[in-house]
Amino acid sequence: MSFWRKICCCFAGDDINVGDNTRLLPKSEKSDPATQKLWSPYIVFIYGVGPTDLHLKRIPDSFGKQGIIKIACGSDHVLFLTEVNYVLSAGNNTYGQCARDPKLLEENKSNEEIVSESRINEKLSAFNIPGFKIVDIAAGAYHSLILVKEEISNGDGVVMAFGHETGCGFLDREHRHIPTEVPLREKYQESVNSIFAGQMRSAAVLQSGKILIWGEWFNGLKQREPKELQFELPAGDSIKRISMGKMHAILSTQSGRVYSVGDNTYGELGFPREITYKSAPGLIPYFKNLPVLDVAAGARHSVVLEESGKVFAFGDNSEGQCGIDANRSYEPQEIETRGMLGESDVTTRFIFCGDSHSALLTSEGDLFAWGDNTAGRLGIKSGNSIFRPRMVDELIGRNICAVGLGGTFSSIIVGPYSGSLQAKTLNILNQSSGVENSSFQLSTKE
Repeated sequence: MSFWRKICCCFAGDDINVGDNTRLLPKSEKSDPATQKLWSPYIVFIYGVGPTDLHLKRIPDSFGKQGIIKIACGSDHVLFLTEVNYVLSAGNNTYGQCARDPKLLEENKSNEEIVSESRINEKLSAFNIPGFKIVDIAAGAYHSLILVKEEISNGDGVVMAFGHETGCGFLDREHRHIPTEVPLREKYQESVNSIFAGQMRSAAVLQSGKILIWGEWFNGLKQREPKELQFELPAGDSIKRISMGKMHAILSTQSGRVYSVGDNTYGELGFPREITYKSAPGLIPYFKNLPVLDVAAGARHSVVLEESGKVFAFGDNSEGQCGIDANRSYEPQEIETRGMLGESDVTTRFIFCGDSHSALLTSEGDLFAWGDNTAGRLGIKSGNSIFRPRMVDELIGRNICAVGLGGTFSSIIVGPYSGSLQAKTLNILNQSSGVENSSFQLSTKE
């Protein structure tokens, strides 16, 4: 069972029929303080072909006042995980990947009160799972994943999916908009530690360290139910991150190793041209003695952040998404950032990839982007393609709290310094030295 309570987030304007439950954004920063109290300090920026109705909109205070944990982007939809145990979603909902019933769109097409189909499709929604803590989110092209644990017992992690059936692993081949537990075989009945998604593919890392993948396999065949990815890590090491491209994936471990698996047509695996496909993850030779902090995969390219702060890229560079000179590269090449990021002590902290664009966030909190700039997806006003990292000027001086790159768009949330990625990273380093609101009952697939 589920219920819906409308708190629509929309443009302020005469063409919107405002209902009793509709909240309009304040017209300016100098609006009535009583009105401002309804809105958190977190503001959404959307660049490119995505849920652009959200651009420059504030997140309602009831959801954003405690902060935003993570952004996950699909082809043209986005999820925000909040500190108050809600997931916000917006964008294309054709298959239910935003946790809204797609049939409602068809029913509302004839409704005179509806301004446009895109307005319905891009509205911001929110949902939670009563009795469960949502600990992580992930998004594929047309599906979404959440990782939940029982709040009281902090029990085993359970992966739930909604959207396109291929990426969700629904054996009856039915798309779903209600988050539904992904069925696992008996031998995999253990706690899920982390989840990842990309394109038409999903992955889960179990408590035992086993990696399960389902959806479209790296050779293009359908893998309808979770299948174990067979490979062994050295004793004591474990998977930290899996980032999936169109036909490949790149994996990093807690110790700093980096592996890749799948198709190598464009060099996206970081292996020599002679190796066209890897059925099991292989340690990328270039990084054998270079500890890695993070990895990100685009459709046909990969980006790696090395421990010293250097950024490397390999694969397809036809739109400048690798930020290197060659049209493609089978060997990792360092992206030249010297003199671009600021003072000599400024380094790269985070990396991100969309299908054919890339970005990095520096230790000073500045965002740089490069690659395909169609429809302005980089947040940079000039040029269809940007071949070197360039600062996103509109975000200068703002505290960047979360970043996500989708297939054809970029999503950034800015807010107070305390909630910024810069502040969170500093804390870790110091320690080591209009919303539609719904609740879903935990649903299992029969």
